[in-house]
Amino acid sequence: MTETEIIKEKKRNIYSSFFSEDYVSKFLFKSILHHVISLEIYENNRLNGISFETICANIPKSIGSRSSIQSILNEALEKNIFTKEQSKTDRRIKNYYLSNNFFNMINSWLQKEGSYFSKLSPRN
Repeated sequence: MTETEIIKEKKRNIYSSFFSEDYVSKFLFKSILHHVISLEIYENNRLNGISFETICANIPKSIGSRSSIQSILNEALEKNIFTKEQSKTDRRIKNYYLSNNFFNMINSWLQKEGSYFSKLSPRN
């Protein structure tokens, strides 16, 4: 697979997610902020989750404000894309996790992404 073919396939996948009937599929590519929030939570999902404060500290302010991050988190909670649980170490903190459905969808997406690059033709 050439670089151009990989880019075409990636674009096709992103564009097709916007027309999906499944809101979970749309969510990951809805905006760059949706995408990075999802990846922040994914990265911490098997640990102890991630707090709102940590998400805000990790995401550059040029990508999204605290209020925008909070709105997306609330949207995802409402749509059962994320879950929120009390921290096991500090009861004042609530940590975010991915729902099982969204976690599995991201794993499938990661496998597909990996397959693109493993098919990359060597350059001469």
